Amino acid sequence: MRFLIYILLPFIPIFARAQGASCVNMQLQVNQSVINLTSGQITANPQLVVKANTNPGGCDFFMTFDYGQGNSYNNRALRRGSDVWPLQISKNSSGTEVLKNIQDVSSMNDVLSGALRAGSNDRQVSVSYWVLLNMANPWLSAGLYQDTFVVKLYKGSPWGVYSLVESRSVGITFQAPKKADISLVPSGGSFNLNDTTEVLNFGELTEGSIRSCDAVLKYNAGYILKASSANEGRLKHQTMQEYISYQIRFNGSLFNLSGTASSPRQIFRELGRSPASGLSIPISVKVGSVSGKRSGSYQDVITLTVESAE
Repeated sequence: MRFLIYILLPFIPIFARAQGASCVNMQLQVNQSVINLTSGQITANPQLVVKANTNPGGCDFFMTFDYGQGNSYNNRALRRGSDVWPLQISKNSSGTEVLKNIQDVSSMNDVLSGALRAGSNDRQVSVSYWVLLNMANPWLSAGLYQDTFVVKLYKGSPWGVYSLVESRSVGITFQAPKKADISLVPSGGSFNLNDTTEVLNFGELTEGSIRSCDAVLKYNAGYILKASSANEGRLKHQTMQEYISYQIRFNGSLFNLSGTASSPRQIFRELGRSPASGLSIPISVKVGSVSGKRSGSYQDVITLTVESAE
């Protein structure tokens, strides 16, 4: 005969530091309660300090961040009225380990964590985190953006027994500067911050020939567009003092560039913020009479400048 004997043992979970006394009087200190980002500093690396009396024993801890006025870690942002400037709070400088609220934690990359060793009545551990401002669109409206985020300190482990110790607030602000940029592209082209020159090549000059391009502007506090001509609105012979006239139109309107070599002329002025893809201004140049003109190469250089208008 065979006898089967089953022995049932209760499951007892074992966690780090589960036995014995653990630290007391745990505290969270925020070294920077307000983080002021500037246009030259789009990433900050502040610190949090966790303190406790560890004479009774050491303990583990972890910290989480909420989402401010956002409803998810995917839409953390600084805000200015209805304008939103995306931002992220991360465990690392690359922003790939996003710090989350307790209900969204799924790995240790989602929290700041550490341990306080036993044996001190004032044990301290400093923990760094990263604030990263998204600069994919630096032409969002100029002005002060801000939000406040809550960091929570927990005693224990997110995968075991834990308890909330205390919460602290961290304010983050960013003073977005006024910004206006111009790109010169072929007709119908897209804004490219690195493309600021365009050559209109007429080949053999004939009266009435037309060449075109676009100026695409991005701005967040209005813009003033000015133009100047090195040869006062004329094409100049490469070696001789001989000229061929031309007409230039900006967005269909004819402009006279005579007298602009040393004094740029305002072409357009508008307030507000550009569309996300930029404001496109078509430019066309039409060659005037070439009758009786000396053979050779003729050219002019037109310089466009843009500045904020508000």
